[in-house]
Amino acid sequence: MPQQMTGVLILIASPSDTVDERIAVSEALADWNVMRGRRQGSALLGWRFEKHAVARLGGRAQEIINEQAVNQSDAVVAFFDSRLGTTTGVDVSGTAEEINRAADAGKPVHVYFSQEDLPRDVDTDQLEALNAFQSGLRDRGLLGYYTSPADLADQVVRALEHDLETEGWAEDAAHNARFKPGGAELRWEHQHAREAKGMDGKGKMAYRTTRNHLIVSNEGRAAAEGLTFTVEPIDDTSFHFDPVEEPFDLSPRSQMAWLLIASGGWGDTGSNVLVKAQWHEGDQAKVGEWTVTLDS
Repeated sequence: MPQQMTGVLILIASPSDTVDERIAVSEALADWNVMRGRRQGSALLGWRFEKHAVARLGGRAQEIINEQAVNQSDAVVAFFDSRLGTTTGVDVSGTAEEINRAADAGKPVHVYFSQEDLPRDVDTDQLEALNAFQSGLRDRGLLGYYTSPADLADQVVRALEHDLETEGWAEDAAHNARFKPGGAELRWEHQHAREAKGMDGKGKMAYRTTRNHLIVSNEGRAAAEGLTFTVEPIDDTSFHFDPVEEPFDLSPRSQMAWLLIASGGWGDTGSNVLVKAQWHEGDQAKVGEWTVTLDS
């Protein structure tokens, strides 16, 4: 019978010389969804530029990709063969900008470098730039290395399984599957996003916040009428949120958002809040509680 699952959006980021790797990773995620997804209550959804980007004018090309992919993704897997890519005007390449943007947003980012034989027509300038970029990343975390597209795909799956556990996505999916509040199915989340605005006076990249909101979505088939809610800290989580005093209706397939800013020593004192909600569906009173992780 059908089963409610949590979709985890994975940005697959890489330069143009990794076609085989991109296919291998995408196929591995699809296989995992069939073989393991229902048991885990999760689906690993791979986002690839060549298949999922939507053409649009109105901004820098990479920034449009950032809005469609990086900002919406839950995790990023990035890999390189012998090319770094071309500069975006903000970072050394599109893939590099995606890595840095996701890492700055606190998303899980997994980066891999090929140990396969170099192609005969290798671009030495690109290879030199890639080596410099790789060297800079070594001080920021643990890098991965692969010997074939299949080896890369296996490592990516293991990394994302680790994310499912450590980020609580599989646990959230299990909870959501058990708790279906009538015809209205509410989902609460916090989203934080920022975009680069250029170099500051010290030569460092400066950013501006574009989103810092608590969001409720109604993914069910009935309206949540007269919805009210409170937001409470879990442990020592510190945040700023102006309470919503007036009840409101949330129609099916709609969402609402309010400013919620993590504050103080967010990383040290806690990162979770408890949302308690009450509403009606017709003449039936409904209540629910959700643990929401603050994205910062």
